Amino acid sequence: MKRNKVTKVTAVALAAATVAGTPVVSSATTMYDPSSVPELTLDVSTFATAADNGIALPELEDGTLSLNVSIADYQLSSENTQIQKLWQQAMEHYLGCTLDITWSRTNSTDYANNELVVLQSGNIPDVATVTKGIAVNEYGEDGILLNLANYMDYMKYYPEFMADTNGGENFAKLEDGSMYYFMDGFYNPDDIQGAQSFTSFAYRFDVLQELGLEPATTLDEFTELCATLQAAIDDGTLDAQYVIMNSTKDYGLIRGFVGIFHTWDCLYYNDGTWRYGPIEDNYREALRYLNQLYEAGYIDPEFATADTNAGTTKATVGTAVVCPTLWSGSAAGWNNAVMEEGMQWGLAFLPENEEYGTPWKWGSRQPGKSLSNTMGIYVSASVENPEYVVAMIDYQYSDEMINLMNWGVEGQTYTVAEDGTKVFSDDITSADQPAVQSGNYGLMSSSVCRTGIPFTPLDFNAMLDVSSNPEPWWNAEEGYYEGKYWVESDRNGGEDSVSPYDRAPVTYLTPDESSLQAELAYNGVCDLRARELATQFITGQMDIDDDAAWESYIADIKSQTSSDFDGIIEMLNEKTVHPEETDAAAEETTEATSDAAAEETTEATTEAAAEETTEATTDAAAEETTEAVEETTEAAE
Repeated sequence: MKRNKVTKVTAVALAAATVAGTPVVSSATTMYDPSSVPELTLDVSTFATAADNGIALPELEDGTLSLNVSIADYQLSSENTQIQKLWQQAMEHYLGCTLDITWSRTNSTDYANNELVVLQSGNIPDVATVTKGIAVNEYGEDGILLNLANYMDYMKYYPEFMADTNGGENFAKLEDGSMYYFMDGFYNPDDIQGAQSFTSFAYRFDVLQELGLEPATTLDEFTELCATLQAAIDDGTLDAQYVIMNSTKDYGLIRGFVGIFHTWDCLYYNDGTWRYGPIEDNYREALRYLNQLYEAGYIDPEFATADTNAGTTKATVGTAVVCPTLWSGSAAGWNNAVMEEGMQWGLAFLPENEEYGTPWKWGSRQPGKSLSNTMGIYVSASVENPEYVVAMIDYQYSDEMINLMNWGVEGQTYTVAEDGTKVFSDDITSADQPAVQSGNYGLMSSSVCRTGIPFTPLDFNAMLDVSSNPEPWWNAEEGYYEGKYWVESDRNGGEDSVSPYDRAPVTYLTPDESSLQAELAYNGVCDLRARELATQFITGQMDIDDDAAWESYIADIKSQTSSDFDGIIEMLNEKTVHPEETDAAAEETTEATSDAAAEETTEATTEAAAEETTEATTDAAAEETTEAVEETTEAAE
């Protein structure tokens, strides 16, 4: 396969910012181009009001709610965008007052760097974006942040997200029932449980098609495919150096395989308990398999040293033909930067290990409405009119506000087909960069602009339409085709591919306990050491079949923690709210309620019976007395 080099303006390491369909942290914020979009109009009179929802807000002295709001701006600022203006109109209609908001906007990088500094000062705005997740809770416990749990009567929509999230209300609240920030929402109307990464292998589709080959559906097929490709390299049919490459040293090569062996490469939850993947037998099997591939000469020896830029270069100049470690958008990014004419990277779902069944994918989206604790919004404990502020933020979680901020206005930014499917307008879909054009409107589904008070719920379907690029895919039934990573990883993997560590129950931890947990989590001290030693097993520096070496490896991993390793796992299991415990508690509450109700009914019945008896006795006695008097009177006569 002779290479024909082509010149491209695009730099090798540059990938489109919106390829993955997620917001990209930016050190600079661009103002939107108002001339690029028409003015939008909206009749908010059809929208809900707090009064409609039975929420009684106190009367404002002058009918105006004045607030200082500090938010993070992303690649495109939402300031003065059409959707931001409509957001204010809808909010004023909902609250029944005028909003006088002083906005403080900071580019996302600087905001994240300074967020905790601001909180530590105690001098905080009325409302602000949260980018540090649960780290802000300690400031709530110190009395700096408003305890939102005390204002549930002013919420209509956020509780639905709480209830639908894995873990329910326990996920959104601390162990004592307090709640110090609104968590980032996600709306998945079609229940697409796709994932963003480590869900597929990337293959050089052009190579496979030219050689009459197909991606592997099983691990045995993958082993055979690697041997066939290596033979093509050896005899000069295939112009490549290696069969397999790693996308970056930042991910251990084994991360692309752990789901196939039903384990994970750091702390995870499975079968009712917390576990540490790298010391499991399944993980050892995965290492053994990778060692076999390495010994056969299939794996690029720089898999543990080449950074992301080097990985992109390897992919785009044809160093290797398979990559098992990648995020959504990687294949599309490589295809935009290829240095060889006709080169095409594509994706296929993880090959199945028949011993374990359907491979697990990492990061599966939750169905319906859900919350994420990594981002959100906090409210100052000293804010005036907290009832209004809570109701305002809660309204951002309503269906009509989610639709407005993600899709815009029907007939102007989108249309609705007969089957109910929403479609963005032509000026968005036909733009050179649809995500940027939708961002110019202020639509947050663009993934480059965050409207309202970030973070507000993202509509998955809208995001997929406008900011997720299609990539080449393959499956055994359809062959080669184009699809979007999130959708295809769900469609090809199915429900069985949702990994248990993506549906872990809630674990309540103190700050010190969280620090111990972090030692076992991704990028913790145990993870960094496990990756280093995994490389030695893969390359044969340590013998994966040597039981003594394996036991020494486990001891080495466990020695990295500042406290007893097994004790940390035990602590995590003790502090976890297991679903069966929640169900049992609910059942006990139901039984207690039923018993109390039954007891009250019994008491009421007894009292009623006693009352009836007393009345009957009294009536009978009175009747007898009356009869006796009558008889005596008759006798006297």
